[in-house]
Amino acid sequence: MEVGEDLEAFLRAQEVLGPHVNAHQHQAIRNARPIPSGGRQTAAKSPIEVTAWIVWALDGLELVDTTAQAWADGDVLVAINDVRLPVLGVWLAAQDVRRR
Repeated sequence: MEVGEDLEAFLRAQEVLGPHVNAHQHQAIRNARPIPSGGRQTAAKSPIEVTAWIVWALDGLELVDTTAQAWADGDVLVAINDVRLPVLGVWLAAQDVRRR
């Protein structure tokens, strides 16, 4: 067996045993809201600690302790730093976000 084959076997095992089976793949967030126009957005003066209900396309529901960065109408922009999401935040309905 070559070193490359050992590494591939190790990585396959980690994908199965890891806490997020699909963490190596970008996933949509099913409860994400469209980005509101800039004129409707209000930035938070400082980040607000919240818990967000995130519904991943493959991994399902996850409660994430994060921060709210802005809001617009009934939506809230929360920071998300996760390899499954190629951007650093997502707009969610206010009902999916609670202050901590």
